[in-house]
Amino acid sequence: MSRSNWNQILVNLKNELASMKGRAEEISNRFETLTRQAELLKIELLEHSLEEQRRSEARRRGMVSLIRGKKNIGTTLAVGLGGLILGGLVTRDKYVALNTGMSALDGMLQGYGATQWAVSLGKEIVVTSKDELPSKGTWVTLESLKKAIEDLKREASEGQQLGSFDNVIHRLKQSRKLIYFGTPIYVLGYTRE
Repeated sequence: MSRSNWNQILVNLKNELASMKGRAEEISNRFETLTRQAELLKIELLEHSLEEQRRSEARRRGMVSLIRGKKNIGTTLAVGLGGLILGGLVTRDKYVALNTGMSALDGMLQGYGATQWAVSLGKEIVVTSKDELPSKGTWVTLESLKKAIEDLKREASEGQQLGSFDNVIHRLKQSRKLIYFGTPIYVLGYTRE
């Protein structure tokens, strides 16, 4: 083999290595992006779960309130029927009208069930109303938990690894933004309840 053939082989090899390095950097960048998205997804899943539990509990409480105070039944049904009619007039689609009416009824029920919400961060995450807290367990306000979650969301978007779901919950429990129910919190020499 001549020297020029060897030189051409070396040039081709350098080009191939440069191409491989470029693809590796591209894959590395893509992997980093996917990792960030996965970390954010953990937080978004937690937020979604908390909101679904809150809505369900508000709906349940609203239904109990509605049944106990029979005077609101007419108003609630009128709102649901009004949403149904309005949805039908606007879209002329019976499924959209039904969805609009049910959404209006659901919104009314959730409104009747509105309260200050508490969350337990134990083995199972539970959302309940402040006035229905069990005597056992550690409970924090939902609003303070949302603030702590925002901090984790920011960290995840900056590329920090949060770990498993249990690690996420552990980190949330460590947040100074949490406000506890029924247990005094000692911070810098003073008590906050």
